[in-house]
Amino acid sequence: MSYRPIGGRRNRSAAWQWGLIGFIPGLLCGVIAMAAVLFEGTVPSYFLPTPAPEVYTTVVHVVMTATVDPNQPTVTPLSQFIVVTATPESQAVTVAQPTPIQAGPNEIVSVQVQATPVPTEVPPLSPTEPPQQADAIPEVLILIRSLTVSIPGGTISMGTTPVEVAEAVNECTRDGGTCEASYAFDSYPAHDVSVDSFQMEITEVTFDQYVAFLNVRGPDTHVNGCAGFPCIQTQNESPDAPIIFDGANYSIGVGLRPHPVYGVTYYGALTYCEAVGRRLPTEAEWERAARADDGRIYPWGNRWDNALAKTNRPLDTPPGSFPVGSYPNGASFYGAYDMAGNVAEWVSDWYSELYYQEQAAAGVALNPKGPVAGQQKVLRGGSWNSVPFFSRTVHRQAEDPKGYQRWVGFRCAADPPNAELIGGADLNPATLGADVPPPPTAGDSSAQPTQPPPPEAGRTDDSNTSSSAG
Repeated sequence: MSYRPIGGRRNRSAAWQWGLIGFIPGLLCGVIAMAAVLFEGTVPSYFLPTPAPEVYTTVVHVVMTATVDPNQPTVTPLSQFIVVTATPESQAVTVAQPTPIQAGPNEIVSVQVQATPVPTEVPPLSPTEPPQQADAIPEVLILIRSLTVSIPGGTISMGTTPVEVAEAVNECTRDGGTCEASYAFDSYPAHDVSVDSFQMEITEVTFDQYVAFLNVRGPDTHVNGCAGFPCIQTQNESPDAPIIFDGANYSIGVGLRPHPVYGVTYYGALTYCEAVGRRLPTEAEWERAARADDGRIYPWGNRWDNALAKTNRPLDTPPGSFPVGSYPNGASFYGAYDMAGNVAEWVSDWYSELYYQEQAAAGVALNPKGPVAGQQKVLRGGSWNSVPFFSRTVHRQAEDPKGYQRWVGFRCAADPPNAELIGGADLNPATLGADVPPPPTAGDSSAQPTQPPPPEAGRTDDSNTSSSAG
């Protein structure tokens, strides 16, 4: 039987037809295989060199425990532990065998092996960030801060004696005031302390300086911007306050610019000093700067002179402060102005009326900083609102650190001198006078005692809060 080719007469071989029929299914299978490889995502690896095998170090910790075995009475020396290090490539084993230990009689040792693969290459640690630099002091605050004088360190006597207090009470009575020896109770006894050298600002901080500080810190700073507490009041809080705040800027009348800032809280004083790169002085430093080596009772000597400090004596003296440095002849031995009168000054110490007694019992203290806690902070130097009794270099007062007293201000101190701490202010006390509007009239005054005074004491501290002094 013969077959006729499809489509007509056969004139060549049919092998190519069968080849085509086989090629098409093969091509389809290849396409499917390539699609699977692409989907798996491993195509690039076929064209890259084979990576070197990753080498691991196996650390084997051998933990041994001893158990009693009645069949093994001998003593067998064993290692306390064994560390085995092996690599998959060489299978080399290193055995570290510290000081041998011995199993006790009738004991055998069982071994538990724990292995942890550890990469041989440890990734580098991230570099430690450098410590944050302290905020730089704004140039404007450097320019306006007060000049300082150097106060040498040494051992000094702090406090007073009954004889000195009795004389001060007599002088107070002679000048028409009412003072009692009990006002000095917290200044007993005289005791030795040692202080390091430091810097003290020549003048009390002025309104001009303090307003600049507030403006650098920004609007509403005065409300709670001083260690979380109020710094000072403006006319928005108290109509009698001299500082004006318009919601954006702080300002002060021209007449009060050279006057010591008053009504500032302890926290307001502390924050200002820190902002200009300084600090509040300690009570011991303040007394050192005022008394010098000879233990003087007033910054200039041992005799009071109404012409050398702004207090409320003589009786016809107008109330209120004077521009800082108005009494150059009343400067301390080291050249600090107004350490008696004008405004009382915050120091850093917490107040305790028994602190001097505790210090005297403990022996000579090095750089004492006061009690660790309290409810009031110490004030020094007396003010325009008190009789000279309170301006003695040994006298102590104290107030609520959040209080706004119109007779309270401050000055700053600094650590031993260097170019950063010696200020750049152009303050010449001889040229700081100005026409000053008189402050509200205070009543007839004689004292700002720490103890509740008798009715005849005639307090005029412009406050309903009790004042604390010694």
